[in-house]
Amino acid sequence: MVKHFGWTWIGAVCSDSDYGNNGMASFLKAAEQEGICVEYSEAYYRTQPHSKLKRVADVIRKSSARVIVAFVAAGDMRFLLEELSQQPPSPIQWIGSEAWVTDPQMLRFNLCVGAVGVGIPRSVIPGFRNFLLDLSPEQALKFPLLTEFWESSFSCSLKRQTGSSTGMPACDGTEDLQALQNPYTDTSQLRVTKMVYKATYAIAHALHGIICKEKQCDKNIKVEPRQVLDQLKRVNFTKNNYSVSFDINGDPVATYELVNWQVQGDGSVDFVTVGQYDASKPKGQEFSLSKSIIWYDGSEKV
Repeated sequence: MVKHFGWTWIGAVCSDSDYGNNGMASFLKAAEQEGICVEYSEAYYRTQPHSKLKRVADVIRKSSARVIVAFVAAGDMRFLLEELSQQPPSPIQWIGSEAWVTDPQMLRFNLCVGAVGVGIPRSVIPGFRNFLLDLSPEQALKFPLLTEFWESSFSCSLKRQTGSSTGMPACDGTEDLQALQNPYTDTSQLRVTKMVYKATYAIAHALHGIICKEKQCDKNIKVEPRQVLDQLKRVNFTKNNYSVSFDINGDPVATYELVNWQVQGDGSVDFVTVGQYDASKPKGQEFSLSKSIIWYDGSEKV
C-alpha cells in the first residue's frame, strides 16, 4: 500500500508482542527492498511503564514523517491514541493493521480520520443475529461472561439473592435484547468472527473426511490429532459464498478489504470499504481500489 501511493518517508510503530514485532519485521524488510525510508520504528505494549508510552508519543509528535504504519493490537493502539490526544500532533495519515483499523471502538479517536488499512473481509453469518437475540436470563445465568453482559446491559442483578450486595435491583424478566444497541447485538462488522466460523467448519469437514467413507460413517472410530491435521490440508469447501482451502504451508489465501475511515453526513466516522488485496491474483494485480479514499485532510488527493 505504501509503495502504491508513492510514499518514501514514513514512521512505523508496532505492538511489542509477537503480533507487532513479527509484522513490523516483515514490513521493514519489504520497505528496505522497495526503497522506502523509515524515519523511526517504535514498539510499545500496554503493560509497559507509562514513561515508555510517553516517549513513543513524543517521537511521533516531533517527527517529520506524515505517514505512519501502525502494526498494533487494538488494546495497545487505544493507549497510544489516548496519549496522543492529550497533545495532538500535526495531522497524520495512519496506515493500520487489521487488529485496530476495523475495531468499532476505535472510531471515537478523531485524530485517525482518513486512516486506511487492511481488514479481514466483512461477512454475513445467516441466523447469527437471531441466535444472539435468543438468549434468555436462565441461559445467561449459566455462563459468568453472559451474566456479566446481561447485568451491565440492563443494570439489574440476575443473581436475585445477591441483588442487595451489588446495589442493583433484581432483573424482572422485562429486559429486551432487541432494544439494545451495543457490540453484542451489532452483527454488521463480522470479521474475526467469520474466521472462527470458517475454522469450525474446516474442522468439521476434516472429521467428516476421517469417519465417513462415501455414505457410510463410523462415529466410534478413535480419531488421532495427526489425522485431523492431515485431513485439514485437503479441506476444500464453500460456505455462504466463501471458499475455504489451505496451501502447502497450511495457509488460506490472503484476502483483505482495504478500509478507509470516512466522515459521514451526520458527522460520525465509519469504515468504508475502498478496495481489496487478493494474494491469488497475478503478481502486480493483488491490490485494487474500487472507490476513492478520503484522506485525513478531507481531500481525495494523495
